[in-house]
Amino acid sequence: MAGRVLQGLRDAALRTRPIFEDASTAFAGKETHELARAYAVLTGCKYYGFVDQLSPGAVERLLPYVPRWAVMPFFSHFVAGENEKEIAPVMRRLRSAKVEGILDYAAEAKLDEDDGRSTSGAVAREYAFSSEQACELNARTFSQAISAVKNVSPMGFAALKVTALGDPALLEQASEEIRGGEKVSPGVLTSIERRLRKLARQASDLGVGVMVDAESYQHQPAIDHMCKQLQREFNLRRPIVLNTYQCYLKDSERRLRQDLAQARSEGWIFGCKLVRGAYMKGERERARRLGYADPIHDTYEDTSANFSECVDLVLEHLAEHQGKTSLMVATHNRESIEGTVRTMERLGIPAAPRDGLRGGVNFAQLLGMSDYLTFSLAHHGLRAFKYVPYGPLGEVMPYLLRRAQENSELLTKVDEERALLLREIFLRARDAVLLKRA
Repeated sequence: MAGRVLQGLRDAALRTRPIFEDASTAFAGKETHELARAYAVLTGCKYYGFVDQLSPGAVERLLPYVPRWAVMPFFSHFVAGENEKEIAPVMRRLRSAKVEGILDYAAEAKLDEDDGRSTSGAVAREYAFSSEQACELNARTFSQAISAVKNVSPMGFAALKVTALGDPALLEQASEEIRGGEKVSPGVLTSIERRLRKLARQASDLGVGVMVDAESYQHQPAIDHMCKQLQREFNLRRPIVLNTYQCYLKDSERRLRQDLAQARSEGWIFGCKLVRGAYMKGERERARRLGYADPIHDTYEDTSANFSECVDLVLEHLAEHQGKTSLMVATHNRESIEGTVRTMERLGIPAAPRDGLRGGVNFAQLLGMSDYLTFSLAHHGLRAFKYVPYGPLGEVMPYLLRRAQENSELLTKVDEERALLLREIFLRARDAVLLKRA
């Protein structure tokens, strides 16, 4: 059955009207007013120009003066709600379409860009360290997100941000030691490891997953180090912990090969999310400022080629080690998804694992973006997820701005989705008129 699904997907991708152009399938679970809102929001995003000039701090200062009704269309389109109660109906609708969730509590601590605490220059969210007590509060928030996953999307994940769980300076110190071929100094990562392990233990006990986000280059070796420790401990019977690899980094394929080999030799389930990457601007600025080699691939084409190579690498490992690999292909790029599906078919990888767990191949897109990809994948029997942000409106809006800036190029290339939305709105309007006349 799975082979026939993949064969059908592959054949459909070669026809004049691929599966991703079936608007009725893509938007079957949405009300017409939601389609109209999506069209309006994506049209606004296409001409976003001014967004790139704003800073999260400016948004925080301006938001109290902006009427709630003016920001709610954007908030409601990209954010599931302010708390677990509000996100529950959103997740019910997603799950009715066979789409699971990756819950991300997206509220950000207030951070003045001029206070000197953030040294990476990253566009995407990072947490500024204030105290161990604040880290404990962040850990409690992640714990609540894990519980929420169990309640609203039992086959889903909670997203974890390691810089929220300890002093980023300690992550940087440990990363420098790892890059230098040294062992991490005793005690450097103790408090962060303790919090991460407690969260992974909770997820394991509840039977849900945790997805550790990638962060800046100077922090990533320490994060990778801790993720492997967690996978050794918790990924023995099912994939609980997934690490994230940013494929715009020149060393990402090498690191991925090493980690796959380690998982194979030690016998634990390898779990990863592959993304192109979100920190390009900050990474290049920091490399220039500190005088080390740019860690980012020179062109988007190089990044895309590396992304494809990394996906194929994990798929080949999965084909040889069924039940020992969990891959999340997190992309809005249709060609990357179609390429992944073709490779799955060639290697004989089933559309969904027979055990019903999170292993095998999964696909993910952000809530409110590329719905035509997510719901079409789910409709045709592949495992699809939405990355679902939630949190208080005033605290989430800076997050949305960061997301808009991270995905600025994508937001200006939404013509395909806008065309599908407009087509479906027109067809529904036509059907309503015909029904009224009948």
